[in-house]
Amino acid sequence: MRKYIVGAVLAIGILTGVVGLVTMAGCASSKAAAINSFTTGAVTLAASPSSELITLDSMAPGDRVTSPITVGNNGSLSLRYAMSSTATNNDSKGVKDRLVLVVKSGVTTCTNSGFSDDGVLVYTGDMDSTDGKIIGDETQGQQTGDRTLAPGESETLCFQAFLPMVAAGDYKTATTTATFTFNAE
Repeated sequence: MRKYIVGAVLAIGILTGVVGLVTMAGCASSKAAAINSFTTGAVTLAASPSSELITLDSMAPGDRVTSPITVGNNGSLSLRYAMSSTATNNDSKGVKDRLVLVVKSGVTTCTNSGFSDDGVLVYTGDMDSTDGKIIGDETQGQQTGDRTLAPGESETLCFQAFLPMVAAGDYKTATTTATFTFNAE
């Protein structure tokens, strides 16, 4: 008889456990949060003028040419931008290696005469630096020297190229071409 009593107690215990689990499951609830929407923004860099920023024919040692370029953010996201430059000698005289490029921001009057009055120096050096980097670094992520613009914002950079007075060598009728490339992320 003890066998039957122990069996009955075990059966009642198991049945009570199953009923408890079913009862707990009956207390659960869930609700879906529908219509979750994600929209990406746009990074849109603008530069004006887009060609022939600084050009000077018949340049002599000591001559300078100064011109502004406006860099703008036409997108919906803030952006960081960098600028690189490549220059090519169009002959064997190597004048690109003698030209000096100076870039400033915040210049009130971006002309030869107004260039030195104010502004913040951004770059000074060769027309194309060894690594091509003039402003910032186009590598993804924040880099030293990267410039930032909020959506709808723009800034004017003042470029000046000059041939130093001590331009030793035969640079008569020498030509070079430089390409400035702006990259944003």
